[in-house]
Amino acid sequence: MQENKSNKVFPIILAALGAVYGISPVDILPDVIPIAGWIDDLVITGGTLLNLVQSYVKDSNKFFASVLGFIKWILWILGGILIALIGLLGVTIYNLFS
Repeated sequence: MQENKSNKVFPIILAALGAVYGISPVDILPDVIPIAGWIDDLVITGGTLLNLVQSYVKDSNKFFASVLGFIKWILWILGGILIALIGLLGVTIYNLFS
């Protein structure tokens, strides 16, 4: 019983940290940049919230939990690639004009 309870606490803490990151002014990509500045917030906050929902649904509906897990990983992978590409674009632009 204790192991099951600790498995539910970690996703709650992770989702809370993801929500704090979403409202925090400190970001990987600054929010001043339109659209691109919100991508990291969406990826991190959305991924942690999907993880929370997945952890609560996995006992009652395995299929829905696996779909949520798939969406969560797609969001994190594609979001990570997009954040890296935007960062590389920013470095390239900076190097061109400096």
